[in-house]
Amino acid sequence: MRYLLIVDLSLAAFGAALTVAIGFVALVFTIYQDASAKIAAGLPAILTLTACFVTLMLVAGAAGWLLKAKKPVHWAAQVALAIAIPVLWQIVFSTLRG
Repeated sequence: MRYLLIVDLSLAAFGAALTVAIGFVALVFTIYQDASAKIAAGLPAILTLTACFVTLMLVAGAAGWLLKAKKPVHWAAQVALAIAIPVLWQIVFSTLRG
């Protein structure tokens, strides 16, 4: 179970780091969306990416917390994480492809 906890917390940290990075870009895009049509057109994609990484952070963090707390529902959280990762992967890459 220790390795599963490490994977969960690593995914949560990865999601948190990307949330901060892409969230800053989303903030800048929001502030300057009136400056250029290209920025305004790119804002929905940036917000979609931010939402995906927030979701990864929350689902992986919840799975890790439930595993660490030894709650019986932690397996449901692991299944939710296992389902969320490929779904988020598809959303992120379809957004990046445009």
